[in-house]
Amino acid sequence: MITDRKVINLLATVLYEVINHRVSIDVAFKRACKGKCASDLNEREKLYELSRKFISDYFKLLCVTGKKDLSFKKLARIWLKGINKRLTNPACELSYSEWFYNRIKELLGDEAYVLLKTMNERHWWLRINTLLAPEEKVLKMLDNEGVEYEIDKDYPFMVKIIKSPKPIRLLRPVKEFKAIPQDKASAVVIDALKPQPGDVILDMAAAPGMKTSLIMMLTENKARIIAVDVSIKRLKIMKDLLKRLRVDLSRVYLVHGDSTQFNVRHADKILLDSPCSNSGAIDKDPGIKVHLSDGKINYYSNIQRSLLMNALKLKVEQIVYSTCSIMPEEGEYVIDYVMKNSRDLTIKLVKEIKWASHGYPVVNFYGNLMRLFPHIHGTEGFFIAKIYVSQ
Repeated sequence: MITDRKVINLLATVLYEVINHRVSIDVAFKRACKGKCASDLNEREKLYELSRKFISDYFKLLCVTGKKDLSFKKLARIWLKGINKRLTNPACELSYSEWFYNRIKELLGDEAYVLLKTMNERHWWLRINTLLAPEEKVLKMLDNEGVEYEIDKDYPFMVKIIKSPKPIRLLRPVKEFKAIPQDKASAVVIDALKPQPGDVILDMAAAPGMKTSLIMMLTENKARIIAVDVSIKRLKIMKDLLKRLRVDLSRVYLVHGDSTQFNVRHADKILLDSPCSNSGAIDKDPGIKVHLSDGKINYYSNIQRSLLMNALKLKVEQIVYSTCSIMPEEGEYVIDYVMKNSRDLTIKLVKEIKWASHGYPVVNFYGNLMRLFPHIHGTEGFFIAKIYVSQ
């Protein structure tokens, strides 16, 4: 049985890692636990969920204490005793920084409260990997493990998990790579791309390869993908993952390169699922709330502009640009920038996914852009633009 002192030390260390090293909750917990924080798997999972909730409540704690100089251990002690103080400030109540809450409210008005509240709740999706097993077989495996789920009405290979008797990663179909934890938003991005057998697709920020593997699954391993990533380490991990998912590696060309400068002789379509702040994935990693800032958003916005500007130069007729972000700086404003700086090209935007929400009305073409929201679509927050280009 773990003691209160050990729990406090664990929570304090997780918070230290998130704040000072700006890592995800998963990385922070692994570093803090070191495989020794619990006597068995069930206890470890309870401590992990406790850590997630503690990190998610960080800004609420600051509001309750009214102090920013308390030690991490002191904050952990206060939190474990329970936060009973009634908070009238919605940013404090929902545990977000004041600037972030106000920014989302500027964009969505009163709807911001519902969105941010929904983002505090964890949502799980599984993608059935039909390269390894048919949908019916995987669903039966989930049934046998006592998993409660819903088959998605838009994509029958996507399953929303309602309740699971064990951690998702320990489910048999997941361990066997027959089902993959992947948000529905990723499927929407690839649906917007409309990959077909025989297509040559340039994936400009490919690692860790989840969307690449989905393209190959939907085309039954008959597309060809040029998968570029700036990190050779991530590409090596991607190669191993694709092999496990039974992707035909002879049709995927892994390239270590910088896509802000990369050139290609021929491609039919481009996928640019760009690096971003991940502000749309707070439900997956509450640590994002802690280290999200204007500076971080602007940093990624500049990278996104450079990547998309280069994509437009490659003479490819169809481009899908996407980010896991609810910030217009990583969506609408990026599209606006490249359109204003590519006047020698004819650029057409198409709202490919009709049931998706439109973009924020911060640009005059917002009706031709797509956004996914957790409180509306049950997905991560995503921005998607389908771009047709002609010289």
